[in-house]
Amino acid sequence: MYMEEQQKKPSISVIIPAYNEADYIEKTLKSVLLCASGYAGHVEIIVVDNNSTDNIGKIASSMEVKVVFEPINQIARARNAGAEQAMGDYLVFVDADTLLEGDILDKVSDNLSSGEVIGGGAWVEPDSKGPAFFIFKYVVNYILALKNVTVGPFLYCEHNAFLHIGGFDEDLYAGEEFALAKRLKAGGKKINKLWKIIKYHEAHRIITSSRRCGAFGVIGMAFKNIHLLWNMKRKLRQKSECDLWYKDR
Repeated sequence: MYMEEQQKKPSISVIIPAYNEADYIEKTLKSVLLCASGYAGHVEIIVVDNNSTDNIGKIASSMEVKVVFEPINQIARARNAGAEQAMGDYLVFVDADTLLEGDILDKVSDNLSSGEVIGGGAWVEPDSKGPAFFIFKYVVNYILALKNVTVGPFLYCEHNAFLHIGGFDEDLYAGEEFALAKRLKAGGKKINKLWKIIKYHEAHRIITSSRRCGAFGVIGMAFKNIHLLWNMKRKLRQKSECDLWYKDR
């Protein structure tokens, strides 16, 4: 009876790219494993060690999840390396400092199984408190949902659709999730499938680290990113212009 129950829903591969995230990966994996235990289908968890200098690979291996090594330090490559090893019907990409709670995997499965959705993202809340927390959780997320925009800590899609468009653009050192979403949206439009944002609910939360805000402050983060508004297409293809995602990770 248990095995029958486990096969009721499509399989999911959760892919976690990680570079020197030893301080966060255990807690992230515990949260994903807990969500997986409540999902009525097979869940595969893949951690991609993106040439880390810490012991993240050892930590992940000790938790009995699949570990893949990607020698070139680039987020798009790490995500693609995980997807290449994935066996699930659906793909979920989660940042290594991000926690999943509740029935979020069921929401992913329900959306994609409907035949009306090709992929999407979700409302993400920071792990800090105060005015910035409130603004991001209730204002920024709402605006992003209205614009149907996906942010990096959590993204999901059909595995076949991901393969069809060629995965993440490895010419990009940042913003690869926006580029992927754009191409999936275009592909979905041709077959009448939507890009769907999973909105905030206590039953399924996604909580991401706000450590970069702590390190740089909101103003510091703004200054580190505002330059990308000029010549963005070129700068996102240069690792030296994407310090926030690499140098200061």
